[in-house]
Amino acid sequence: MISQLAIEQTISSFQALHERLNLHRTSDVSFFPEWQLPTIELADSEKTFLDHLKQRYYNYYNAGLLTEGTVLLSIVAPLLERLGFHEPPFFVQSEVPVSLEVKERNEIYRGRMDVLVIRENLWVLTVEAKRSKFAADLALPQCLAYVSASPQQPSFGMVTNGSDFIFCKVADGIYDFSDPLSLLSRQNRLYEVATILSGLKEGSFRS
Repeated sequence: MISQLAIEQTISSFQALHERLNLHRTSDVSFFPEWQLPTIELADSEKTFLDHLKQRYYNYYNAGLLTEGTVLLSIVAPLLERLGFHEPPFFVQSEVPVSLEVKERNEIYRGRMDVLVIRENLWVLTVEAKRSKFAADLALPQCLAYVSASPQQPSFGMVTNGSDFIFCKVADGIYDFSDPLSLLSRQNRLYEVATILSGLKEGSFRS
């Protein structure tokens, strides 16, 4: 008999990710070069926009109003709009059902993502900020589970709680993730976030 399990409840740690889905993190630094892009000089208009988004983040952060909804509507959605992710062949969806079968364990994992899904191999997941006290990396096991369910490999994900942005990659049962890119840094790390997303978008066109 096949067991049907909820991803959010059963894949809540890296140990569960390893044991249940047989995913393993690689130590090969060359596995995920897509997030280690060379610094690209952005146009002044792009810098102005990203600086505005960072200031908007600080407004919500200082007021203690960072929630999943405000992160999505005020930071993530405008960023994706600016980078052209709302135009074909990309499509943004929310509340997307995900099913992942593990035949060796006779289990099917199901979930419904409060996410934006982009062309099946790039997933963007926002997590509850809880006034910035919810670490973005706590959502990584769940995001990696969703990303591994993508029919197209390698596949990529981004997790953010508004304060930190973390990218991840899955291919053939192996995964890795980036360093956190924090908006609490003095420099605007959204420059790097936008550069990485643009690179993944261009890579998706070629895949």
